[in-house]
Amino acid sequence: MKVTQKIVLAAPARTPFAQIGKALSQYSGHHLGKIVGEEVMKRSGLKPTDIDGVIVGEGFSNAPNSARVIANLFGLPMEIPCLTVANNCVSGLEAVAEATRRIMLGEGKVFLVIGEESQTSMPFVVKNARLNKKTNSLDSLVKLLPNDLPEGVELRDTLEDGLGDGETSFGMQVTAEILAQNYTLSRETQDKVAYESFKRAFDATQEGRYKPYIMEVKDDEGNMLQADEAVLLREGLVKNPTRMGRAMLLFDNPQMKFDQFKDKYSKYLKKSHGPTLSIFNASPRSDGAAGIIVASEDAAKKLGLVAKAYVNGFNMRGVDPNLMGLGQAEATVALLGETGDKIENIDIIEIHEAFAATAVAALEEIKTRTGLDWEKKFDEKKINPNGGSISIGHPFGATGVRLLHNAIMDFDENKDVKKVLVTACAHGGIAGSMIVERA
Repeated sequence: MKVTQKIVLAAPARTPFAQIGKALSQYSGHHLGKIVGEEVMKRSGLKPTDIDGVIVGEGFSNAPNSARVIANLFGLPMEIPCLTVANNCVSGLEAVAEATRRIMLGEGKVFLVIGEESQTSMPFVVKNARLNKKTNSLDSLVKLLPNDLPEGVELRDTLEDGLGDGETSFGMQVTAEILAQNYTLSRETQDKVAYESFKRAFDATQEGRYKPYIMEVKDDEGNMLQADEAVLLREGLVKNPTRMGRAMLLFDNPQMKFDQFKDKYSKYLKKSHGPTLSIFNASPRSDGAAGIIVASEDAAKKLGLVAKAYVNGFNMRGVDPNLMGLGQAEATVALLGETGDKIENIDIIEIHEAFAATAVAALEEIKTRTGLDWEKKFDEKKINPNGGSISIGHPFGATGVRLLHNAIMDFDENKDVKKVLVTACAHGGIAGSMIVERA
């Protein structure tokens, strides 16, 4: 959809993203959302009565309609509508798109949008199991339970179920390796993209370039977490890139050999050239939240909001769930057609790195369809110039809003950047793309 009026993005703020079960494990997803919502309101200078609605994106809920719970927790007016969008990893981007739609339809002028996720809080259908080392995996938990459960009764890991629906799609890591095989993506290419993600995010963090966008949050030990935890934990990897090649492969290990992988998923494999996915070229499991104000230009001016970017257009597209990452290419090509933009006029691309394979396969498909020289653009740091999900982390519902923060960061850092493309894929084969312009 091409946006036909100026829709403002303002007051971006997010928590640091933390590793699952670590620094932010004490917070549920909606409490992370509350923390961010309060910070966005503070930075925006808005009063509670200025907000026409709250829209929250999340993958897994610990509360009925988290948007409403969050709004009530920090005292927004009871009469405003609150909507929770559950669209897996693209939920945050969908939430911003929904706010844009509502403004264009005249259903409000100012929306608080939040993306949040606590993967730590996703239960084994046994609450708080991940918080104890004796029960933080399904295998360890099963050992503590009776082994005589009745037939048909089973213990489930909602996080693993969330990564593969058990009905129409495989786990996301499987879909990534399928793309790596079908697009002949070498491990070296994927490791290069992943290493650059680590290095760029680490450098940006060390230089303080993320500070304007990240708020401090008290961690599980009472200290203030000031930066993305995964970035801080990867300093050794950044300084010793040879570790990339020594990381454990996801589909050539004692649990599954590559020949077994090929046999099991042969229906989707057009070709194969050996295992490529590793624990270092995949995004980590994470907790975190990100927020932003979405407003009409008239309302923004009236309320004194500082516009950080304008929404130019957005598009959501689906593909076969087992070719998940390619949705980013489909949504992007469709969006370019709707807005009339040419790929060569996009200055920066912020693409979700669920895995290096999903990002690169999508870029390869965009290259085929539009002529994008993504390798050159990547080397020029015009794709994910400050790192991506592999290094920063990926709390499902928060990533779409975080990508928009990074687009705003691109505008702030480089006055020559006029347009940024943001794109993300999601489990189930859904993906979204959005073009934002300099304000």
